Amino acid sequence: MRKNIFFWTLYDFANSIVMIVFLFYFSQWLVVDSGKPDWWFNAILAGSSSLFVLTAPILGRRLDYSQKKLSGVRITTVITFLLFSGTALVTLFAPAHVLLAALVYTCGLYFYLLSFVYYTPMLSDISDTTNRNFVSGLGMGANYAGQVIGLLITLPLATGAIYLFGATGRAQTLLPAAILFGILAMPLLFWFKDGSPQSRIDRESIRDELSGVRKTLNLIFANKNLTFLLLAYFLFSDALLTFSNNFPIFLEKVHNASDSVKTYLTAGILSLSVIGAILGGSIADKKGGVRTLFWLLISWIVLFPALAFAPSFSLVVVICLIAGIFFGPTWGVSRALVSEFSAKELRASSFSFFILMERFATFAGPIVWSIVLAATASQGARSYSYAIVSMGILVFVSLFFIRKISPTVPSLDSKRRVE
Repeated sequence: MRKNIFFWTLYDFANSIVMIVFLFYFSQWLVVDSGKPDWWFNAILAGSSSLFVLTAPILGRRLDYSQKKLSGVRITTVITFLLFSGTALVTLFAPAHVLLAALVYTCGLYFYLLSFVYYTPMLSDISDTTNRNFVSGLGMGANYAGQVIGLLITLPLATGAIYLFGATGRAQTLLPAAILFGILAMPLLFWFKDGSPQSRIDRESIRDELSGVRKTLNLIFANKNLTFLLLAYFLFSDALLTFSNNFPIFLEKVHNASDSVKTYLTAGILSLSVIGAILGGSIADKKGGVRTLFWLLISWIVLFPALAFAPSFSLVVVICLIAGIFFGPTWGVSRALVSEFSAKELRASSFSFFILMERFATFAGPIVWSIVLAATASQGARSYSYAIVSMGILVFVSLFFIRKISPTVPSLDSKRRVE
């Protein structure tokens, strides 16, 4: 069990390296270096999310029947590695082909997201009700640690202190990140002991697949706790992901921060997220996941407006570092709650809809962010303040759904046991 937890956690560490480097530097290569408007990058996020939305429910349902989590992780990881590496090669050796790089990255991001349909349900295989929040927190802690390492390792490449080959600057960071991802993901792919019983499922027609998805969806949303959690998650993940994805652009356009400053600040935030994720998981195991999540969201309702109207960059730094403590446990506790509320035979589908809500948020959030920026463009840099406040409003609305969750309501598992 401990080895499986280690391999599972190491994979979270590995995929976070490639994720943060591409979000951090590819976004700036696209918008700043290549001169494309902000919506290009947000369109990539929306496009990959749209592909995910169309396929994740069917794949999650099939996984509930087949239980082939490890096989799915292996396939999606290899394809992700190849596509991210391809994106890196285009930026290095054919930087004029911006559209090609954007399209390949969109496909790579789709398969990266798809890997979590298979990877996330493994949480239920390596933990139980006594330590699930803690193990989930370990994974999130490893995720943020990987982001810190990824940024620090690639910073000399981004600043030009180290030159390897091809285009200089930010383009050089991408290929090393993809290679590190591939190497560090290998232990899970080859040495994870998959004890889940596997079964073969017959091929179904598209009509049967869609009918099955509808039935599964009805079963999932018959669980009120899980329904309210997913609705709340859609809103607050919308806010947090949209802001974090646009964070490097915000720092450069509003505060003229250099790559070094952005990297060290982000590394500081993520380092505190490691501590927050592990500590938050321990607290949630003792005090309850719902109560812990509620107070985490309250903190974001305060932090977003404070960040939006901070009078100096020094205060922005302080607020961002404080936010890092609350960033980690927000995701870890949410993930553990899905496992707590979902029926065992619907766990993979429940997690797929959990990730689906996150991807829907990545589709809707950038649209909200872009609309607010466009509507307040006459305000100059202040338009980013209004965009950040709009994220705080989304978190506030999510509290209405969190308040409707009743930890005393039995899950579908316990209902069936009673029956």
